Amino acid sequence: MAERTDWTPLSPQDMPAIVDLAKRCLGSDGGLQATTSPAFLERRYTGTGVTAVGAFTDRRLLACGALRTSPDACVVTGLVDPTHRGRGLGARLLDDLLDLAAETDGCSGPVQLETESLTPHASALFRSRGFRQVFAEDIHRRDLTTSLPPSPLPAAVHAEQWTGAKQGAFYEAYRASFADRPGFPDWTQDQWVDWTVDDSFVPQCSLVARTANGTPIGFVTCGEGFLIQVGAIPQWRKRGLARALATTALNHLRRHGDTEVFLDVNVNNPASAALFQSLGFTPIARRARFEQH
Repeated sequence: MAERTDWTPLSPQDMPAIVDLAKRCLGSDGGLQATTSPAFLERRYTGTGVTAVGAFTDRRLLACGALRTSPDACVVTGLVDPTHRGRGLGARLLDDLLDLAAETDGCSGPVQLETESLTPHASALFRSRGFRQVFAEDIHRRDLTTSLPPSPLPAAVHAEQWTGAKQGAFYEAYRASFADRPGFPDWTQDQWVDWTVDDSFVPQCSLVARTANGTPIGFVTCGEGFLIQVGAIPQWRKRGLARALATTALNHLRRHGDTEVFLDVNVNNPASAALFQSLGFTPIARRARFEQH
């Protein structure tokens, strides 16, 4: 039986309660600390095109969910307090948001469900409502207070740090490294740089690998406590290049002051997952997206 609660619309004034709930969920489910920040949650629970609701008991937020519209899809997201799961809150929240999506004029595209930390119960609930998983990546963590195994760059290869003048070389390495991956977005250089570089980007820990003649053959990009991307062009795979770039970047992050580092690995990329786990990374959570059949 669903727990009796007071469901009310949420506003920006409820953000402290949403942040607190997100932190409780993170402590139970694992994931990225950044997903509990006001900036991250505001994009999902406030703003134009967002309808958010919450379930309160004695002024304590036990569950919240939101529907946001975009030109391509209607996205549903939600959180349920770990101590109040199994009481019907999540199912009622999802059903109410799906009903709202069906009634919303701006929801012309497919309905998507997103979660930053997928649990078995949530997966079963989503599938029971006719959704299938269309994207998933595992979040890995490594303690940077412990040493890293030595991993030198291959002979005749050198690495250069990110600068504005070298963005083209980084983009060339990125495109050649990932163009054969499923779901490659085929971004322009400006689009990729805009996606890569934000307030947390660390240029001195981001490297492009070149051969003696200057050809870009691999790269790694980093944010504060985060390994954004690591890639090697097909001709240089299985030659230790990606491992060496990752290890070098991690050592730079250690010197930069980071004590832990996170990264995402798509579940359809087991070779990459094996590489990072061999470097001491441990999977701690799974981000996922679902769509209706």
